[in-house]
Amino acid sequence: MDEKLFAFLLAFIASMGTFVGGVLVCIFSFFNGLNSNSNKLIGALQAGSGGVMLYMTFLDLVPEAIEKIGNKSTMTWFFVGVFLFGILENFIIPEEHNHDHEGPEKIEEEKSVNKFEEKLNSANNDESEKDPALKKRKKKIKESASVKTPSQNKVTDKRILSKVEKELKRTSLITFMAMFLHNVPEGLGVYLATLANARLGVELAVAIMLHNVPEGMAVALPLMAATRSYSYVLWMTLLNGLAEPIGVIIGGFLLKDIMSPVILSKCLACVAGIMACISLHELQPTAIQYSGKNLATVSLFSGMFICFLALETVHSFFHDGHSH
Repeated sequence: MDEKLFAFLLAFIASMGTFVGGVLVCIFSFFNGLNSNSNKLIGALQAGSGGVMLYMTFLDLVPEAIEKIGNKSTMTWFFVGVFLFGILENFIIPEEHNHDHEGPEKIEEEKSVNKFEEKLNSANNDESEKDPALKKRKKKIKESASVKTPSQNKVTDKRILSKVEKELKRTSLITFMAMFLHNVPEGLGVYLATLANARLGVELAVAIMLHNVPEGMAVALPLMAATRSYSYVLWMTLLNGLAEPIGVIIGGFLLKDIMSPVILSKCLACVAGIMACISLHELQPTAIQYSGKNLATVSLFSGMFICFLALETVHSFFHDGHSH
């Protein structure tokens, strides 16, 4: 077999770990009944996903880049990634404002509900309970609120649910893009390593395939929470993993004259900055909102621990048998 074709196939095999991570999330969601009402579970999944990304960022990507290009260059490119995240969040995928894409009638209905609540609170807090006129006014407000509020609250509930789904989809899209960018140079690394040493390429492909399993979970968890669609999650994790052979096509064939291990390390350091921002700015705040601070914190460190076990298993397997 041609060595370039063999290297490309290894990069493709390595990419399938992301898909396996998506399959595991689907299995977990199926047996645990992930649905629109499982807010605590959704929050825990988001925090666990953030924990995986944080561990990979600071204990995998950054140390590897420091080893190859030094601390100063690594952190420079790390903060370039932070800057790119700001552009990604504010200009490419901007956060929606309240009442976006909603008609004036719905807004007025919500304002009406708020007015009833304000009047009712005002009446409840009034100290002049002995005044017959105030008692009559208080009774009238309660009756009016009890008649009009339920139907209006249904509209409000639908709007809140719609906003929650949009926020989850936005978070999942940002996570997907970050992991896609991360997989592109990773696949190219497998390709270049295989061309240099076929045995090293095979070992690296297997290691990255297993390494990609928690990455696939990090992509799939927010997608599942946002869409609750097994087919969509599987297709998206498959597509995300295919970024690795795409990276081979871009770097190994189109940009082969300028691509080098140093440039790869800079790219990975940049992606590490993006991933850190997603974990701290997107996933963890959302997790706290859904599941509370305590469960979100436990889930964050649980995700880090799971990632630690997965990566250490891979590293120990190869380092125990071979010395590179």
